[in-house]
Amino acid sequence: MDPQPAAAAEARPAVQRDDAPVLEARRITRTFGAVIALADASLGLRPREVLGLVGDNGAGKSTLLKILSGVLTADSGQIFLEGREIQIRRAHDAMEAGIETVYQDLALVDTMSAFQNVYLGREELAKPWLMRVLNLVDDRAMRRRSREVLDALAVKIPSINVSVKGMSGGQRQCLAIARAILWGRRIVILDEPTAALGVREAAQVLDVIRDLRNHDVSVIVVSHNMQQLMEVADRITVMRLGRTIATREVRQTEVSEIVGLITGAIDPDEQ
Repeated sequence: MDPQPAAAAEARPAVQRDDAPVLEARRITRTFGAVIALADASLGLRPREVLGLVGDNGAGKSTLLKILSGVLTADSGQIFLEGREIQIRRAHDAMEAGIETVYQDLALVDTMSAFQNVYLGREELAKPWLMRVLNLVDDRAMRRRSREVLDALAVKIPSINVSVKGMSGGQRQCLAIARAILWGRRIVILDEPTAALGVREAAQVLDVIRDLRNHDVSVIVVSHNMQQLMEVADRITVMRLGRTIATREVRQTEVSEIVGLITGAIDPDEQ
C-alpha cells in the first residue's frame, strides 16, 4: 500500500478539542472458552474526534465493538464515559450512555420509507389525546424532523417517503447514521461503513462522517480501508492478537506504518 500523500494530510484542518476522552476503554479482556478474543484492549475517544480502529481478522476489533455496544460483556476491564466509570451489560445500557452502533447490515426495513426507518421502534404519537389513546402516530412531525436531520448532514435521498429498498448503498448507510443523530447519540460506532460501496457512494458516506464533528458527535470507525481512514480519521488505534498495540495521529503517520503495525512487521515500541 502507498503512503498517504503529504498534501492530503496538510489539507485537513486541525480539529480543536479537549484531549480528555469522552469514551475510554481500559484493559478490556474477553474469552470464549479456551479462545482469547481480547487480552488487553484499550482505546480513548476524544470529543468531536473520528477515531479509526484497525486490525487484521481475529485482532479483536469486532469483540471490542460489541462490548462497547452492549452486545457482549467484558470479562474484566473498565469503561469510562466523560471520566465516570459505567457498566455496559446490554445494548440498552450503551444507548442510555449515548452510544449508537451502525452495523454492516444497517438494520433497515426495505419495505418501509426513509422516515419510518429513522423512527423505527420509537414512533412519535400524535398529540391529540384521543389519537394517543388509539396509538396513532404523527407522520407529519416524523417526516419534518427526519428531513431536518438529513438536511443538516447534507444527506441526499430521493424522498423521505420512498421505500429504502430503492436507495443506493451509500444513501442507506447515511440514513442509518442520521437515525443515530436524531436520537441524540453523542458517540457513533460505524462498522465497515463503506464496505461494498462504489467510489462515489463511499465519498458521500465519508463526507457525512466528517460532518458529524459539527454536530458534537464523536465517531469510531472500524474499517479495513486504510486510505479512506487516512482521509477521514484524526487518529488510528491498531489492534493485534486481542491487544491494543498503538495509536497514531493521522498527521504524523502513513499507511505503510499502520499496515506494518497490523502485521507485526513494525514494533510499536521502536517507533
